[in-house]
Amino acid sequence: MKFFKQVALCASLSFASLSLIATTSMAQAGIKVAFVTAEGGLGDHSFNDMIADGLKKAKTDLGIKYEVIQPRAVSDFKSSLVRAAAAKNFDLVLGASFDMIQPMKEAAAAFPDQKFGIVDVGSDPIAPNVVGGVAKDWEGSFIVGVAAAMTSKTGTIGFVGGKDIPVIHRFFNGYYYGAKTVKPDIKVLERYSGSFTDPAAGKEYTLALVNAGSDINFAVANLTGAGVIDAAKQTHTFAIGVDSNQNYMAPGTVLTSMMKRVDVLAYDIIKSVVDGTFKGGANKQYGLKEGGVQAAMDQYNKGLISDAALAKMDELTAKVVSGEIVVPNYIDLDPNAKQMGKPPIDRPSAN
Repeated sequence: MKFFKQVALCASLSFASLSLIATTSMAQAGIKVAFVTAEGGLGDHSFNDMIADGLKKAKTDLGIKYEVIQPRAVSDFKSSLVRAAAAKNFDLVLGASFDMIQPMKEAAAAFPDQKFGIVDVGSDPIAPNVVGGVAKDWEGSFIVGVAAAMTSKTGTIGFVGGKDIPVIHRFFNGYYYGAKTVKPDIKVLERYSGSFTDPAAGKEYTLALVNAGSDINFAVANLTGAGVIDAAKQTHTFAIGVDSNQNYMAPGTVLTSMMKRVDVLAYDIIKSVVDGTFKGGANKQYGLKEGGVQAAMDQYNKGLISDAALAKMDELTAKVVSGEIVVPNYIDLDPNAKQMGKPPIDRPSAN
């Protein structure tokens, strides 16, 4: 567990160093931020709540003020962003999720003097007045894929995505790559519920995966993931949480959680506005090396992952950080390529 402690320490030091820098910038403190949530809103125990943690920390450390806008649906993203920008009293309008990229492009074009930030995007810059933050979820998914493959007793593991979209395939590919790296013969099933807000669907899809032999299922589905965890508890199998640390939701049932430190990303974007370093037209990436992703280990999943698996996770994390292993990012893959990653493995086929 040595390297995992180093990764966790890296994230903690990231916050600590940002806080130290911010003390020299308090003359600009008191900026106002509008946070437009992703689908599911606050209370999702996942993505939105973790970004909110970053806002709370920015309020404490940097003296900011913030308001939260919770769109009722994806179709409301653009109007929510435009409403915040049109108010002309927010120094930063912060959005989240891959589904918000196009609405933010349009809002940013309509309000070129407004600073925007967005968490959880691809590699391509959004607009000249938008800063993006990218947690390398494919690297974090790689590590929990290693844990799943080395823990599975059936030789089959599963994945329940919310929507069948590129950003969710990023998670699946990383998970698949990690599992296949340590267990080439492991079977990895994938399913997509079609919703990020339907726990009942999450449970239904997970029960079907369990019936197909999967004894560990990775939930990448926001609120829908609660159903994945419920199904795991009912069937005495394991679930893997996502975004925030969800181990506490079902102690002994959640094998681990793939944490995307979107709180760090949000804090970093806000800090750039506070200290005057905000520069649009760029996306910053945060992977295992930067403490942007990690596998959650705590009292709620203690003993669920073997010492041998933990040691292998540490070993492979170090290799990702050094560059010896390059986990494939689905969005950057050549559609015609038959293999992916370094070292290369065969791409997953539909199953």
